[in-house]
Amino acid sequence: MTLVAPVANAEPDTSRLQELQRELRQLEDQADDRRSDLGELDAREDALTSEQVAAEARLQEIEAELSLAVERYNEAVVALEEVQADLQATLDELAALDAEIALLVDAVADHARRLHKMGPSLEFAIVVGANDPADIGFRTTSLRQIISADQVSLERLAAATDRAAALEARLVDQEAAAAAQAEEVETQLVAVEQLYEDRAEELEELEATLAGVRQQVSDQQALVEADAAALATARQAVDAEQERIEEERRRLEAERRAAREAEERRRAEEQRRQEEAAARAAASSSSSSSSSSSSSSRSSSGGSSSGGSSSDSAPAPAPSTRRSADVAVATALAQVGKPYRWGATGPSAFDCSGLTSYAWRAAGVSIPRTSRAQYGGLQKVSRSQLQPGDLVFYNSPISHVAMYVGGDTIVEASRTGIPIRTASLSRRSPVGYARP
Repeated sequence: MTLVAPVANAEPDTSRLQELQRELRQLEDQADDRRSDLGELDAREDALTSEQVAAEARLQEIEAELSLAVERYNEAVVALEEVQADLQATLDELAALDAEIALLVDAVADHARRLHKMGPSLEFAIVVGANDPADIGFRTTSLRQIISADQVSLERLAAATDRAAALEARLVDQEAAAAAQAEEVETQLVAVEQLYEDRAEELEELEATLAGVRQQVSDQQALVEADAAALATARQAVDAEQERIEEERRRLEAERRAAREAEERRRAEEQRRQEEAAARAAASSSSSSSSSSSSSSRSSSGGSSSGGSSSDSAPAPAPSTRRSADVAVATALAQVGKPYRWGATGPSAFDCSGLTSYAWRAAGVSIPRTSRAQYGGLQKVSRSQLQPGDLVFYNSPISHVAMYVGGDTIVEASRTGIPIRTASLSRRSPVGYARP
């Protein structure tokens, strides 16, 4: 007879769970320390926020000041280009007049030489040399035509000479205007360079301040997030171990139940044997009858046991056209990382309006050169109507422009020292929007 080992006092091994729980408590203590540090940082939040807001406000103020200076320089350059174009047109017209005057002078001189060769008695020679009165009329008419042609040439020569004199006078004025505009360009150039030089150190300090504040908050937040991740991992490990222990407990409970059932069967079998022995002692009349009775008893008992076992072991229940705009956006984004240089229109460097005009020109659309001219000359849209490729304008008066590329993102040429970049549309407050 095989006996089942008792399992009534068996329990799952919880040492691993206890170890994991100790590690979890250590991590929770560490996270509490981090949260305490973050709490101290939160206590300084107002001061840090005020410092950051003030630094960003001053940074935007300086950027607007620099943008305005660059805008004035660009406008001066455009004005100089227009004056130079007018000057060249005057020079071209004057050159054409000079050529016409030369031809007229040659024609008049030729006529004069011909008349001189004919002599002062030209009209008498015409009459004497004529064959008949009709010939006299023909020769007289020819002479008058020559003299009339001379008169027309002389009048055209006088008009051309007067026009040339007027053009020369206008040329003097245009040269003076060009010189003055060139001087204005130089003045604006010096102003921009001086402004950049004056603000360079302050810009570095502001950027360092902002970077320090952002890095401090970022570092502390990273530590808190790392602690949260470690805690989540530890809790998962504890939960997994607890589930393993529960599974082990269920297994042990099943073993205890099986052991109890085996013990009950063993006792029932023992009782059956005792009853059979008593029956054999009492039934001395017939060994065959006793045997039959015993067999019947065994069959009945076995059937009952089998039926009970079958019942106990019953299984449990189971468990727009927008093509040009797309080209403009792609072109602008392709310039990200290139240097900013005021007055530059690409392809190796850009200022703000140089970037937007370059990108749209690549899409086959010509827009004005400066940010103010772009805002004044393009179709206005609201912020809710913004589409990729639309232009976003800043400062009052307008002196900076960027291109909206979708979402909350713009691409812009900001200022010297910062390469072409993408930035948040909401980082600053635009003053207007326009669509090429």
